[in-house]
Amino acid sequence: MSALAPFRIDNFDVYCSDAGEMAAFYHDVLGLPYFLPYEEGAGWAALQAGDVTIYLFESPGEHPAPRTNVTEENPPGIDSFAFAVDDLDAAVAELDGTVKWAGDPERWDHPSGTWYRYRSFHDPEGNLLHLTEPHKA
Repeated sequence: MSALAPFRIDNFDVYCSDAGEMAAFYHDVLGLPYFLPYEEGAGWAALQAGDVTIYLFESPGEHPAPRTNVTEENPPGIDSFAFAVDDLDAAVAELDGTVKWAGDPERWDHPSGTWYRYRSFHDPEGNLLHLTEPHKA
C-alpha cells in the first residue's frame, strides 16, 4: 500500500492582485470562514471550504484572461474549482446579484449515471468557479 493512498486535497493556492478584495468575496459573499485570522494589508488570507483550505496570496504578476465555460476556448492548466451545494436553485438565488455569472445553469451527465447540475461564475479576478449539485448514480 502506498503512503499516498488514499490522500485528500489539503489546500489550494490562488495568486491574486488584491488579497483583501478576494478575501472579502470568498468570506463575505460566498460565506467561507477564515481558516487563520485575517489581517488586512498582510497580502494573504486563508479560508476554509469543507476540508480544503484556500490560500490567497498577492502577486505582482499580470492575471491571465478569465477562463470561459467552453473547454475548447481555454488553454491547458487548472481550469476551475467547484463548490458542492445541496440545492443549486437556492444557492443561485442567494448569490444572484452578488456574483458575475459565466452562463446559465447546465447539466452534465456521466455514462455511469452520475449527473451534475451546475452554474459557473467568476471571482473578482476572473477565476472560474462553479456551484454544483451532484447526483450520484
